[in-house]
Amino acid sequence: MKSIMGKQINFSSRQNFEFEFKTFRTIHYLGSKLRILDFIKEVVDELSSTEVGICDLFAGSGSVSQHFSSERKVVAVDIQKYSNTICSALLKPSQDDFIDSFVERVKASGDIERNLTIFEELVRFEDKLINGKVSSDLELICNFLEFSSLYSALISVPSEASMPLKKALISAIKGVNLGVENKFLAATYFGGVYFSYKQALIIDAILIHINKADSKYKDLLLAALLSTASDVVNTVGKQFAQPLRPRDKNGNPKSGIANQLKKDRNLDVLEIYQSWLGKYSKRSGVLNKHKVLNMDYREALDSLDGDIGLIYADPPYTRDHYSRFYHGLETLCLMDYPEVSSSKGGGKIQLSRGLYRSDRHQSDFCIKSKAPRAFKDLFEKSAKTNRTLLLSYSPYDKEKGAHPRVVELDFLISLAKEYFGYVDVKSPGNFSHSKLNRADLHLQSEKVSELLLVCRN
Repeated sequence: MKSIMGKQINFSSRQNFEFEFKTFRTIHYLGSKLRILDFIKEVVDELSSTEVGICDLFAGSGSVSQHFSSERKVVAVDIQKYSNTICSALLKPSQDDFIDSFVERVKASGDIERNLTIFEELVRFEDKLINGKVSSDLELICNFLEFSSLYSALISVPSEASMPLKKALISAIKGVNLGVENKFLAATYFGGVYFSYKQALIIDAILIHINKADSKYKDLLLAALLSTASDVVNTVGKQFAQPLRPRDKNGNPKSGIANQLKKDRNLDVLEIYQSWLGKYSKRSGVLNKHKVLNMDYREALDSLDGDIGLIYADPPYTRDHYSRFYHGLETLCLMDYPEVSSSKGGGKIQLSRGLYRSDRHQSDFCIKSKAPRAFKDLFEKSAKTNRTLLLSYSPYDKEKGAHPRVVELDFLISLAKEYFGYVDVKSPGNFSHSKLNRADLHLQSEKVSELLLVCRN
């Protein structure tokens, strides 16, 4: 038991975690294929023996790669680094004393206490809003959520911030400018906005130790942290698409905002991280010949090994499927302190509300003018090497206001037939993707079958 800022924090001894050795969700992922993995595997097994390897071309959260990893050679491909990190941890698991004792070393280092001491005033103020005497002051809570970004305050402390918040931000800025080893990545970009400052500072302490670890451990350690961040983040649907909106359309504080903060911002980062380390490191039965490629799909298709005979492709079909939903995970993974995108409004430059990376990736498959060419290249490159292509597609219900796909199913079937002699459409039956948890934000239609286009020569 240690005392920080007058509070007792219990750093209990490491628990022993037991897990079923099965495919698990790594992050909260829009359009996850977890529930149709058996269907995908059934189709793949009908097409070829297990000696034939499979390429998971847009690997995302790694569920498809993970599911096949015990039976077939898998090449997981994604242009985003967070996916590359997660897939590396899934396809190349390791377990030894270093992994088992990692959290204990973070606790014993004193880095968490040092971080919390530097941000003491800001952490204390936020804790009062969530758990203390002012937790019923909804206006003060709204003000904090709207103006607590340290990244924004480092440019200019917001005049609209309450006086206690201004003082706390100024104190934190002084601490950041001390020139300490820790550059406070999570606290600077996501503290107060996506995580509590306490949670962000613990994430920063973990990042210090990941950076010091041997390279053979880094993907696993970082993947567990990405999964933790996905569990802890205080947003609608556990995505990084946008911070919470604390007010309704009339500008009044939402009645449930205090409870939502209390629920998410009191989550124990270290306990959850320890659990995720166990999930990743205790995976068994994984073949040792997998590859993970961090590159564009075109480049990957040109460089696949000869024993890869199947390509599973689940490209993003709308602007919602990429980029801003995972920018937080990408920044934590790259640790590159990116410039935040901005726009001009009201006669001044304003940072994007979600603090998005200015260089965030936007796939050609999400852009209406570029998508036809992107699919043409996908079909052409797959067919040229005589590989079987399995293309996932989620139809949408126009009448229910679902976001339209940039290409229609009929177009894809017609285009596929230009390159493949055999094109078939398979479906597992009614299935709907996980969605954000507000009815007006549903990005996928209800009870719509996930389709699989099987294309081969």
